[in-house]
Amino acid sequence: MKRMTSVFFITTFSITVFSMAALWILFFHISPASAWSGKLGWTYDARFPIGSSIAVADGLVIAGDDAGNLHAVHAASGQAAWIYRGSNSVVGRPTILDKTVIFAQADGTITALSLPDGAVVWKYAPPSEGYAADTVVDGTTAGDGKVFFVKGDGKMVALSAENGTILWAYGTGQELRSAPHFSEGVVFLGEQRGVFSAVNPKTGKRDWGGGAGGAINTPVTDGGHVYFSSWDGSVQSVRIKGVIPQWKTDVGDPVTTPPFVGGDKIFVGTATGKVTALSKADGAVLWNFDTQGGTVLGTPIGAEDLVFAGGGQGTLFVLDAADGAVRFTFSTGGEITGTPAFSGGVLFLGSTDGNLYAIR
Repeated sequence: MKRMTSVFFITTFSITVFSMAALWILFFHISPASAWSGKLGWTYDARFPIGSSIAVADGLVIAGDDAGNLHAVHAASGQAAWIYRGSNSVVGRPTILDKTVIFAQADGTITALSLPDGAVVWKYAPPSEGYAADTVVDGTTAGDGKVFFVKGDGKMVALSAENGTILWAYGTGQELRSAPHFSEGVVFLGEQRGVFSAVNPKTGKRDWGGGAGGAINTPVTDGGHVYFSSWDGSVQSVRIKGVIPQWKTDVGDPVTTPPFVGGDKIFVGTATGKVTALSKADGAVLWNFDTQGGTVLGTPIGAEDLVFAGGGQGTLFVLDAADGAVRFTFSTGGEITGTPAFSGGVLFLGSTDGNLYAIR
């Protein structure tokens, strides 16, 4: 959980294009199958550590920092479009809903902003039930006209996407640390107590679920299946229609990230610094890569036959999706704690060194 940080409002920001002094770049062979070259396009200086995951929409790259600021940066140029000054660390990935960006802060504040200009649409403030109860450590998801997030008191809360008022709360009885996921008309939730739940978004009632032997990360869906990973080392697949388990695989280490579905493979990160690729069809482990950088916190993502994974030592590893071989590395001056985003042939990466990078 990120520590709560006081904000000192800043009146200036700086953008450094092709800023090379604060980082080292090592190039390796790029797979001929990939059009991605691995060249630094621009660097944006947020002035504070970027701990959130990255979102991209309408030509803007959205990233949150540990001081509570949300930055909207033009994807083409790296210049700031707008900055919203918050009061506490931005956590998880910002959610894009139509022309609105919705994000969570560690103190439990949920804010909706106009995507084009950053104007406040609505703000939900926690009802001051206490620090532990109000704390939010992951992001939001949206669907069915609602915004969903989880709290330290073990509740998943549904807000109106129109005005931010509370519609219902689903209680689990134990702290929740992983963002829910909305898909297929269902809110999927992984719980710390090792329970996986499919919740009805209209009623806030649990319809069905499953389990694991440890805390479950944010589930993901693809092709009518839901995939979820756990700190007990398991990754599972369930067919949503009929609720039919497909496979369950133990990767040998606690899994610390949600699964990422890329083509015919699934990628996860572990507490021992490994990136693991599994077969989407049957869950077989295809390869492992050791980042040698401690716990993998950001979800490894796949694009253009490559896998992009951040190591705890601040190095981005670009791997061949077929066999896990290293094709490229990029070192930042801080940890990579959030999930990067790949859009329009460009990888957007945040680091606790305070920089947002565009790598083409």
